Amino acid sequence: MKAKESVPSQLSTTPVVKLPNAVTKALGTKLRSYRELAQKSQEQLAHEAEVERSRISKLENGHINPSLLTLATLCHCLGITPAELFEGVTATLPPASQGGELRRRNQAHAEKSPAPSKVVGADHRVKRAKA
Repeated sequence: MKAKESVPSQLSTTPVVKLPNAVTKALGTKLRSYRELAQKSQEQLAHEAEVERSRISKLENGHINPSLLTLATLCHCLGITPAELFEGVTATLPPASQGGELRRRNQAHAEKSPAPSKVVGADHRVKRAKA
């Protein structure tokens, strides 16, 4: 039986967002300041939020991209809202279709800008006449 030939995938050569970046660094700085304001150690916050202490360190240094649920849990443990955590974080990242990097290797992305969508009237359903 012949072994399958390896065909290089476009995804393997597409750059992926490097961490830390401006967004994760800004968020990590805010998280650290709120943790210190609450007078909690990384270990205390990790225990309360049920995450590993090293994860708190990585978050504060911008080395990981946390989920929204993780952030919400951390905010709860710090007595703040997600809006407070994000206040003043102004960094953004463009999508891959606009020159930005992929957020993950298997991310689908458009090569070009999508075609404009068709405008549909207010009542686009076909009305049937009653017999």
